[in-house]
Amino acid sequence: MNKMILQFIIRQWDKSQRSEQAIKGRNALPDRYPVQIPPAKSLFEEYVIIDQHGDDLLGSRLQYQLVDNYLLIDRFRFDLYARTVEFKARLTNANMPKQLTKIDNGWRQFQYEWRYRVDDGGYIYWLYENITLNACFSDNFDQDIFVKSEPQETFFDLITKS
Repeated sequence: MNKMILQFIIRQWDKSQRSEQAIKGRNALPDRYPVQIPPAKSLFEEYVIIDQHGDDLLGSRLQYQLVDNYLLIDRFRFDLYARTVEFKARLTNANMPKQLTKIDNGWRQFQYEWRYRVDDGGYIYWLYENITLNACFSDNFDQDIFVKSEPQETFFDLITKS
């Protein structure tokens, strides 16, 4: 069975870091890295590799679970057998995930922005973030899978501003 390799790149900032200079600095950061184990984690009997880069200001940013053949992580649901990717724009039970693609060859890149209300020791502020996810299935682990080629498909602005 193929390994699923997921690389999350998380950029977080608060309102004080919304200047043009700060935005240019965040935009200059890479959207892919080599996957090195460690620090990348091999999970679920080494079937899934999760590589996280960037910010995690609140700690434990990525939550994941395996339910039957579905990997639930962040706003994504991966069917590990059918190799499909679904995305849930709103985290309410009423909203169903939307199927985005099937990963049958190469790798895919997904991106969205979001914000969280944070209460930190009596200080309340918005924490903004940009999430980039690189995903593939591979028979043979290659740490350069994301840096040696371009994605087969890209999905940007998965959450539309309303």
